[in-house]
Amino acid sequence: MIKEKVPNRQTLNAWSNKIDKAQSLGLRTSLMALVMVKCLSLFSLIIGFYYFSHIAHDWVVNQTPATASDVTGLAVSLGLSWLLQGAFNALSSSARMQVLNKLEQHLQHVFIERQHALIRLHSVYYWQTLWLQHLQAFADWALEYRVQQLIAVVVPLFALAVIFYVNPIIGIGLLLTLPVVPLFMIIVGKGAAALHRKHFIALERLGSLFTDRLAALPMLTSYQAHQKQTALLKDASENLNARTMKVVSVAFLSNSVLDFFATLAVALTAVFIGFSLLGELSIGPEITLQQGLWILLTVPLLLSEMKKLGQVYHQKAQAEAAKTELAPLFSCFTQNLDSSAVNAVNIATSHYHFSEHGVLLTANNLKVYDINAGQTHSQSSCATTDVDEPSVLLHAESLEVSKGDKILISGRSGSGKTLLLEALGGQRSSTHTFSEPVIWITQHPVITPGTVRENLCLNDTYTDDALMKALEAVELDLWLSLLPLGLDTVMTDYPLLSGGEAQRLSLARALLRKDNIWLLDEPTAHLPDAQHTRLAQLIERLGKDKTLIWASHKALPANWFNRFWTVSRSTPEQDVISNSNFSSKSKSEAGLKSKRGAVQDGYPQGCSSVTATRFKANANQKECGLDEK
Repeated sequence: MIKEKVPNRQTLNAWSNKIDKAQSLGLRTSLMALVMVKCLSLFSLIIGFYYFSHIAHDWVVNQTPATASDVTGLAVSLGLSWLLQGAFNALSSSARMQVLNKLEQHLQHVFIERQHALIRLHSVYYWQTLWLQHLQAFADWALEYRVQQLIAVVVPLFALAVIFYVNPIIGIGLLLTLPVVPLFMIIVGKGAAALHRKHFIALERLGSLFTDRLAALPMLTSYQAHQKQTALLKDASENLNARTMKVVSVAFLSNSVLDFFATLAVALTAVFIGFSLLGELSIGPEITLQQGLWILLTVPLLLSEMKKLGQVYHQKAQAEAAKTELAPLFSCFTQNLDSSAVNAVNIATSHYHFSEHGVLLTANNLKVYDINAGQTHSQSSCATTDVDEPSVLLHAESLEVSKGDKILISGRSGSGKTLLLEALGGQRSSTHTFSEPVIWITQHPVITPGTVRENLCLNDTYTDDALMKALEAVELDLWLSLLPLGLDTVMTDYPLLSGGEAQRLSLARALLRKDNIWLLDEPTAHLPDAQHTRLAQLIERLGKDKTLIWASHKALPANWFNRFWTVSRSTPEQDVISNSNFSSKSKSEAGLKSKRGAVQDGYPQGCSSVTATRFKANANQKECGLDEK
């Protein structure tokens, strides 16, 4: 059976080289410099062993004092080895900090640009683990494990060549025993790597469970579910402890195995040299005290470098886990798509006008790509005819946005409404996006633990009058008057805002920014109907002069909007909706669409499709239900 090749599958080394080139991390240069300095330090130490053995031979055999040249050579060799070791430590620390800083800067840029598209994928604990552990794991592997890996090959080969020259019999013996050390290191290390990955999963699950329960403390109090949730946390903690002990036990076994075979190799060499010096063995060339002592000092050094490699072998497993999580964020499609992803047709059909008819965006053949673009492709993803193009999650034949448009996005839950907003806002890889800043208003506004002023400004600077006008516009002036310190009241020192008040605070932020495009991702989704109605009316009033693109499941008046976009998803039971016949005769016909198989358009099942329709409603028309039935 022929093994199927997985496209875009990369080893850790290949992915590291790609990231090194793309982000200018300087990993290759740092790696070569560290290996060279460390090898020179070890070679100087081996030369120092040579001079020390000469001095010992003169004292014991010749019974003469050490020569000045031997003492000078020993002092210079040891001093040079010490200096080079210090330089190696300094270079290693500096290179690691440089790599971590560049990785953190890139991730920070990605988080700023794509915050909503990323944060909704995983828990807060996941992103903390990514930042604090995975970046460190990759840097440790790149600048410690790989350095030690090369040193454990170069230094033993160099020393073995010299030992072969001194005594081929000892060289052959070491050549037979030394490979046993890395062999058992790999065997034990494979098991340790598998256990380490399971440990990572258990740690992430426990952290996510704990942070989720902390966020839901008011709900747990209401339902008196503390004991049950405490039991769940205890079980998860015990599971993590068990996995931790398995990792520790395998690591202890690995070190024990390495120590055993290293000790055995040194013991066999010492026995052979001892019996040869006593005249009990006469195999191979005659061994002097100087040669035997030098070999006995050098062999443990070779084995110690291999043992160090075994001690840091777990870093490879950690880096593999880190690569799985970091690869989507460092993909070449994270910020800008390749020329293979955006063809000339798409570029030619994307226009951004600001003067001609007030058109903000004209997107023909819009494609929204997977956030894991450049990685693996699942069968359910929308693969295109171009093998180099990333997976397409959403497609639209033609979309247009003009200045002042009020656009309503409807569709089933999970069909891709948020996906479309993220693409238009520049937070997800796509062929088309707005070229000017947009305002995001989501279901869950972020309230920081700072003051009211800090929550409104968000690192910008506004006058008190501007802040007060924004709060008055969103009808929060009465709420502010009840606070003891007004704008300087710390949010955590005051009862939590209700859902409607939090959304009003986010609207105040939007008014302060003066951006003309608002992307509303179901801002009233979790509010009662009464609050939904009041807040929706407020948004409609404040957005009169804005361009609104509003995704909502709840009913909204049809006469608020002049364009309607329908997002549909192809499933094995339902074809993608690729056409829409929208009639102004009756609002009940607002969601009706004619169906056509998605495969006919070149996009297989599993890809979302967007249909744009222009509709002029009468002022007396009723509200429309937005969920597809």
